[in-house]
Amino acid sequence: MTLVMNQAPLGDAQLGFEAFARMVQDSIGVCIPQTKRGMIETRLASRVRALGLNNIQEYFRHLFENDGLTSEMRHIEETVTTNKTDFFREIDHFHYLRNVILGSNQTRAGSGVFKAWSAAASTGAESYSIALLLAEHALAYPGFNWGILGTDISGRVLEHARRGIYSDTVIAPVPEALRSRYLYAGQNEWQGKWRMSPALRNRVHFKKMNLIQEDYNVDRDLDIIFLRNVLIYFDPDMQLAVLHRVGRHLAPGGHLFVGHSESMIVRMPHFRQVAPAIYRKEV
Repeated sequence: MTLVMNQAPLGDAQLGFEAFARMVQDSIGVCIPQTKRGMIETRLASRVRALGLNNIQEYFRHLFENDGLTSEMRHIEETVTTNKTDFFREIDHFHYLRNVILGSNQTRAGSGVFKAWSAAASTGAESYSIALLLAEHALAYPGFNWGILGTDISGRVLEHARRGIYSDTVIAPVPEALRSRYLYAGQNEWQGKWRMSPALRNRVHFKKMNLIQEDYNVDRDLDIIFLRNVLIYFDPDMQLAVLHRVGRHLAPGGHLFVGHSESMIVRMPHFRQVAPAIYRKEV
């Protein structure tokens, strides 16, 4: 990650916020409008207290005048990113994966690995939702081999994803048949919690990644990429750049999934829309 330093905020809260917003957009890609200033400063209040500072102006001076930006960057990443996720969110995407993509992918048995990338994985619900469907497909076609990569800029949510432990409320969308096969119910002090089985956790790997970086350390022959509900936080130029970078990692015939509110953003050569917010790479 390249940190772009800005003009010092000179102790003024508004100038400090503007410098902070520019830095976040340059280094993380997230646009923070003025309307979200109050929310962001409220979230940063815990860092103000933790550092023994008096107010947000002192925090901005700490970042830009006292060389505090590097040490604070991981906290800033947690502050400005949104980690909303659910199991089987936008369920029609998972119907398409199961019925169309996997339904026509029986020939892959024994011939390779079906590769999926959840590019904004958050706490792992999306990655494990994909895993549940791939594991079910492998039951029907025992030679079917698969693996999933989940990435996110937030180290905190990735640790949650690696543990694979979720509450009753969070796993509520998981069908009972899948729950009984692939999740373990917690006992005693863990009652009300569920953990993904090793059969899933061993095939789903998580790592930290900033999508605005120039190159991704990801295979370039992926079958599906879920890039959902993250483009909306980038400006138009960054949206286009991320789409083109991500698209390079799909194999011909692979599918890109974006959020339904993002479908109008996707305008790339060689990508054909095959369903709402789903695109197939033609070459």
